Amino acid sequence: MLPKEQNELLCRTDRGTPMGDVMRRYWQPVGLSSELKAGGKPKEVKVVGEELVLFRDDNGKPGLLGLHCSHRLTSLAYGRVEDGGIRCPFHGWLYDVGGRCLEQPAEPEPYCERIRHPSYPCEELGGLVFAYMGPEDKKPLLPRYEVLVRKDGTRKVDYYFINSNYLQNVEGAVDTVHAAYLHMDQWASRKKALFQLPKPQLDFREVDWGIWQKSICPLPEMEGPVVGAMYGHFFMPAGFMRVQGSPRDRTIIQKFQSWYVPMDDHHTKRFQVAYSPPDRNGNLFEWPPEKTYTQPGPENEYYRTYEETDTISGIPIRTAASAVKGFLVQDSMANESQGMLVDRTQEHLGANDKVLMAQRIMCLVAIEDVRKGKDPKHTIRDPAQNQMIYLGLKQGEEEDLIAL
Repeated sequence: MLPKEQNELLCRTDRGTPMGDVMRRYWQPVGLSSELKAGGKPKEVKVVGEELVLFRDDNGKPGLLGLHCSHRLTSLAYGRVEDGGIRCPFHGWLYDVGGRCLEQPAEPEPYCERIRHPSYPCEELGGLVFAYMGPEDKKPLLPRYEVLVRKDGTRKVDYYFINSNYLQNVEGAVDTVHAAYLHMDQWASRKKALFQLPKPQLDFREVDWGIWQKSICPLPEMEGPVVGAMYGHFFMPAGFMRVQGSPRDRTIIQKFQSWYVPMDDHHTKRFQVAYSPPDRNGNLFEWPPEKTYTQPGPENEYYRTYEETDTISGIPIRTAASAVKGFLVQDSMANESQGMLVDRTQEHLGANDKVLMAQRIMCLVAIEDVRKGKDPKHTIRDPAQNQMIYLGLKQGEEEDLIAL
C-alpha cells in the first residue's frame, strides 16, 4: 500500500502541486511534428492541468501559448496563424511564439509592450514537439534519446489518449509480469502450462536516468507461454522503454519509448516513439500504416467479446474495430478500470511489485529535491553527456529477447 498523503503527492500534477513542479522541470512531448503545418490550424491541448494552444507559425516555428487571449479570454484555438504569430479571433490581437503581443489593431493607443502572454519554449526532435513548462533559469537540455536521433533505421511516432491518472499507466507498463496473464491468447488451453512454468525473476537497479529492469518470466508466444527475457525500463519523470527483438528477425533490437504526459489528474496522453535499426543485410523495417480507431473504454467494454474470445478478460488481442497495435486495449482496460485515480491505500503488493516501490520512491525523492531547489534526477545540462542517450543496453548487447 501507499499512504494517502504520498499517493496524493505523486498523482496530482496541476501547477503548484509538488509533482506538478517536478513534471515542469522536464521537457514534455506536447504534439507530433507532422500534425503542425506552417500557418495551419492551431490545436487546443491540455498539459499538466494547463489549457494551451499549439501551433506552427508561418515561419515554421512551433509555439505553445496559454489558450485564452490576454484581452478578453477568447480561445486562441479559433484564431488564425499569420503574420509571424497567432491572431485572436475576437479583436485581432497577435501573439508570437514567445508570447509577445505584436498587434492590437482596434486600439487607438496600442499597449502591446505591457502584455506578456503565457508561453513555453518548444523544440522538435525525432518527430515530436517538446515543451518546457518550468522556471526559465532551471531549463535543462532536451535529452537526445537514441530513438529520437538515430538515422540508420526507421521510426514510428504516435500518441493515444488514456482516461485515468498518468501514474497507474506508467506502473502498468513497468509491471512486466502481467504480460503472460493479461495478454495470453487461447487462455483455456494454455493456462495449465503457464502455471507450471517457473515464477518470474526480476532484476532491476537504479541508473542515472531511472530504473533498468530485466524480467525472466513467462511470456505469451504464438505457440504458447514460454520463459524469456523482457527488458522494461523506467525513465524520469514518467516514461517507459520496452526493448524487444523484431518479429521478423530477433537479432534486430527494437525500442519503444513512451512518455506518459498528464493532461490533468484524470487524463493522460501517451506519446510513443518506436525505432528499428536495419537488419544485417541493410533492409529497413516497415512499420504498419496508421489507421483510425474507436477509443476503447467502458462504453464499448474495450471491445470485449466474452463468449467468443479466449482471454481472461474476453478482450481480444486485436479486433477489427481497433487498429491499436499490440495489447493496448487490454492494457487500457487493466489500468483505467482501477479508477481515474487509484486509491493505493487499498493495495496488497507482492514480491514482484518491488520495482514499483522503487519507482515511487524515486519520484518522491525528486519531489524533495525540487523543494530544496536541487535538480531532480535525469536533469541534463552538459552537452557532452547529451550526444546520444541510451535507455537500456546498446544495439547488439541485449540477449534472449522475446518478440511481442
